[in-house]
Amino acid sequence: MTFAEKLDFLMNITKTSNSALAHAASLDASYISRLRTGKRLMPKDNHMIQGMAIFLARQFKEDYQKKALLDALKLINLPGDSSLLADEIIRWLVQDGENSTQQVGRFLSSLSGMANHSEQVGQSDDSKPYFPEEAVSIYYGIEGKRRAAEYFLSEVALCESSQTLLLFSDEGTAWMTEDPTYARRWAELMIRVLSRGNRIKIIHTVSRDLDEMLNAINQWMPLYMSGLIEPYFYPKKRDGIFKRTLFIAPETAAVISNSVGDQASSAANVLYRDRDAVASFAEEFLQYLRLCRPLMRIFTAREREECYATLAEFEHGQADALIKTESLSLLTMPEPLLMQILKRSGMDEYGGSSLHGARYQCFLENLQSNHFTELISLPDVEAVKSGSVKVSLSDMLGAGAVYYTPEEFIAHLEHILALLESFENYHIHLIDNSTEDRYTVYAREELGVIVAKTSQPPVVLAINEGNMTAAFWDFLKSMPDEKTYRAAKNVDSIAVLRNYLAELAGYAIDSVQ
Repeated sequence: MTFAEKLDFLMNITKTSNSALAHAASLDASYISRLRTGKRLMPKDNHMIQGMAIFLARQFKEDYQKKALLDALKLINLPGDSSLLADEIIRWLVQDGENSTQQVGRFLSSLSGMANHSEQVGQSDDSKPYFPEEAVSIYYGIEGKRRAAEYFLSEVALCESSQTLLLFSDEGTAWMTEDPTYARRWAELMIRVLSRGNRIKIIHTVSRDLDEMLNAINQWMPLYMSGLIEPYFYPKKRDGIFKRTLFIAPETAAVISNSVGDQASSAANVLYRDRDAVASFAEEFLQYLRLCRPLMRIFTAREREECYATLAEFEHGQADALIKTESLSLLTMPEPLLMQILKRSGMDEYGGSSLHGARYQCFLENLQSNHFTELISLPDVEAVKSGSVKVSLSDMLGAGAVYYTPEEFIAHLEHILALLESFENYHIHLIDNSTEDRYTVYAREELGVIVAKTSQPPVVLAINEGNMTAAFWDFLKSMPDEKTYRAAKNVDSIAVLRNYLAELAGYAIDSVQ
């Protein structure tokens, strides 16, 4: 169970309302509601969890309530003292719920180091492999699902004409990922399928736990970079008891399976070649797709125009924002400086002036009513002096990575200092970063998140699914310590930046001498 599911269970069994728990724990009722539905992840502040647990422990008065809690906590007896019971509830609530920020961090680290394997199509033999000729073939269990999927993809890869594959599964993914040899074989087959011009519509299951969901996206990421895959998700909650897999190539075949709970290890996986049956399953998929929403939009450097249009739409939403880039955000760069960098890099024909001007104006308007917080790791002064500080997201502008000159970096930082002095809703948090981060995360609370892989080849993900948005928001909040994040005092940041700029100026003087 996730933290949200556990909290919801405790509140349901004790008939506790959001407002009652919020009042007892000195929190907002809407915040409790978001925790309960999973739109906000488990609080990092242990005092919040403690306050909720102490109140809930006192609500277990009826025998049926105590029996349900005993089973959930897997205890032999419940402590008679409510404070001891609260301790047991706290341990249960935080178990398996502590690592959401680490899970996001692992995802980003893996993402930033990923190459575009979708362009590295294997030179494997395209001679026709064994493929069952029967209209219907049945394979059982995990090995059966692997065989059926391999037959399915092999046949699609050999088709002369391209088509759009329709993929959905809310069964477990272990059959695909547990065996490294099979995982590589599956990836190779998918690459061959895409290299033949086929496209894919896939419905992801976002009710999986965060770690499984991020791992699934990471596994698909090299294929996403091809630009041939459209990912979707079903936005409403499902009970997760009856599970189904639909792998459909409308002109070729379909693999269908059903299971209850964890029964997939013995479930039947049916491979259909009958055209009428395949068409029926395709219509089932499309009916479900009509109830779904895009999980994310994926942009490479080829789609930078569409990427910036999506970014502009994202920034028009009224919400607090957190951003972490490789160096300094392009959004806080003064327009003349951007034009200078574009011209120096041979990209002045790109026409980014009006685009940047519109984004900057929207940024200033949002500061009137919303907080904008930038997480910055100040580079070593020697790195600035040597011109090895990268301009954030410059890879997406179309000419590869671009680096600041020392004068340009100082000018950008001075503009950030001016913003801090002029706008009380603009903040920076200075964070320590011992490793080079090759990603950008830009989150707007409860609206969505932009995740950019800035290593080669660059790719940008625009996500608005609630649980993932909350996970990335909490990841960014966790980068500075909680006290620093809550304080957000511009006067302290201003002092640090002034000292840093003075140090940079000292280096500039030394270089002249």
